[in-house]
Formats: sequence, C-alpha cells, structure tokens
Amino acid sequence: MKLDNCEIKLYGSAFLTAPEAAHLLHISTSHAYKVIHRLNQELKAQGYLTIAGRISRDYLMERTVGKKPEKEAQQDGCL
Repeated sequence: MKLDNCEIKLYGSAFLTAPEAAHLLHISTSHAYKVIHRLNQELKAQGYLTIAGRISRDYLMERTVGKKPEKEAQQDGCL
C-alpha cells in the first residue's frame, strides 16, 4: 500500500492501521504489524479490548516516542 498522498493528521482517526503506523514511524509495513501486535498484547494484559491490525494513535505515540496525548499533557502543565 502506497501512502504518498496520505497525510496522517494529528486529530484524525483514533486508530491507525499498520501502513499508517509504518509511515508515521518511518519503518516497513511488516515491522509495523509486529509493533502493533506487541502493543496490542500489552493492552490485552491491561484488560483492554483490541482490534487486530490497528492501534490507538495515542498509545502508539506514548510507547514509541514518549509523547502523551495533548489533553493529558495540558492537564500535567507540560504545554
């Protein structure tokens, strides 16, 4: 899947697909599927319902680059 014309917006869908996550993280799509699978296993262990092949945009950003969702960051006084 080619994402040349795809823009990942800050306030887009709450969930990312593997190709979108790959584009965002600058990794291959196959590696993005592995990352999503691992993160979904973490979420399942915490009792969350997960969707195969999709990951929460906020959780992906928090776990990969340490960025909190904007609402939480504002509450913490980080912004």
